[in-house]
Amino acid sequence: MADLEGSFDVIIFGTGLVESIAAAALSKAGVKVAHVDNNPYYGGDEASLTLDELARWADSRSAPSEDPEKLSGYLAAQRAKFTSISRSPVVPDHSRHYSISLAPSLIPSVGPLISSLTASGVSRYGGYRLLERVGIYAKDSGLQNVPGSKEDVFKSSLSLIEKRRLMRFLVFASGEFEGSSELEGHEQTAFPEFLKSKFSLTPMMVDAIVYALAFCSSTTDVTLDALARLRSYLRSAGRYGASPFLVGHYGGLGEITQGFCRVSAVNGGVYILDRKPEAASGDKFVVHLHDFPDPLTADVVIAAQDQLPVSLYPSLTQDTPLSAIARCIAVIDKPIPFPPLLSSEEGLSEGGAESAPATSEGEDTGKLNPESTAQSEAPAEATPIDTSVVIFPPNSVNGGSSTKAAQAFTTGAGTLSAPQGKCEHPLSYPEASVDPYLNTILSLANVSEPVFKLIYVQHVPLSPSSTSGIDRPPIFISPALPPHLAEIADSASSAAESLFLRVIDILKTKSPQTWTAESTGEASAAGDIFSELKVPMWPPLEGPREDEGGEDW
Repeated sequence: MADLEGSFDVIIFGTGLVESIAAAALSKAGVKVAHVDNNPYYGGDEASLTLDELARWADSRSAPSEDPEKLSGYLAAQRAKFTSISRSPVVPDHSRHYSISLAPSLIPSVGPLISSLTASGVSRYGGYRLLERVGIYAKDSGLQNVPGSKEDVFKSSLSLIEKRRLMRFLVFASGEFEGSSELEGHEQTAFPEFLKSKFSLTPMMVDAIVYALAFCSSTTDVTLDALARLRSYLRSAGRYGASPFLVGHYGGLGEITQGFCRVSAVNGGVYILDRKPEAASGDKFVVHLHDFPDPLTADVVIAAQDQLPVSLYPSLTQDTPLSAIARCIAVIDKPIPFPPLLSSEEGLSEGGAESAPATSEGEDTGKLNPESTAQSEAPAEATPIDTSVVIFPPNSVNGGSSTKAAQAFTTGAGTLSAPQGKCEHPLSYPEASVDPYLNTILSLANVSEPVFKLIYVQHVPLSPSSTSGIDRPPIFISPALPPHLAEIADSASSAAESLFLRVIDILKTKSPQTWTAESTGEASAAGDIFSELKVPMWPPLEGPREDEGGEDW
């Protein structure tokens, strides 16, 4: 590896979650990394922003340009990705006390991102909180709690036959269902139809499973994909507490992204923010940055699609099929109150459930040590909840969709993403208007208007993997991430691992002497790591390994 100051093995454009995880892994492996971003902040499309930063983000992507030809390639791509932007004209006071995520997400307690957080040591840099409730809304019954464990099933008022059918399905969904007789020939069947025909579940149970456990967005979501998400949900339950999901502090993924960038920097990664690539060329890539004295050179390039310099890849097109998702970020004065949890003696009305018991005090729950939010006694009335997800199935809201579901994610002061007494409500809906759902949230919280509101439409690929085909090694394009609330985090980690392994293969080919241990036993740090571990993404950390256990369905 060259010793010149501007010479690197890899240049990474964009500090989104995929690029940041890859940068941390490559730097820890001994690869010399330069990490560049057009933005003055970390995180790209997964950034966590203060309210004033969020307002500037919206204005820069919606303000008319006097000369479109002067727009940078990045900003032009962003304006195509984010459209129909409108926001409140006044930014509230104390705007810097907010940390709002551009990509609201839940982190499954078992999965690729948790593994990367603990194996890389990034978990030490942030805080996490258990998701307190998942609720489902219906016109006739209002907001109801969704079961979080098999204990909730047994405490419910379902008939014995209904409980047996539901438990049979949950055991099936938590196991290795691929190739099973129940699934054979139904992989592409609409998930609601699969549940009704194969497990004879009631409409109430179907809605809860499809939209609140498997996080499907429509009545046509296929069975195989939905079962994969549901299995992640079930296997994550009980690892850190009652909830299968964690919520990151300070906006979630944006803060986690900064943690991976910190690991990269500690291991030699060089960071250059708020600089626009002006030219790039050559077999050994030479990149010139605006208002930066020296060019950067590298053997390999990784880039978010909208941050890749056009001169590096003139034939790159963005004509993949897109879907539109309406998003709203609303700040209100109150959280959404949930129905009280019922004790096992009380039982449940149909549609409600109590969360599983939290981990007992002193029990080892692993390195993340998220804050538990369980209560020892159920409150007597509706309880304001600091972290929650509310699902609006099709036909659940007047003026809403008959085929699509909407999701509202609440974070408050407990996640350090809003000041005391304020809550953020990111809302996503795969159609044109979020107004009926926002009005329902305001009604549930008993407030008339949000303190601040931002509405926009995000255009995402129909297939998150559709951008992988435009790679031209040694240029690698980060795949688009799925819009699912519970899937984006793990998808990013899996994509980063794939990029990491492919880049290592390229570097081994270009410099085999660097990546192969010599017969004398002397080699670079990277050579030592990969001679010993072969393919693992992270070198082992000191200390005991984290418990991988979860609830046994």
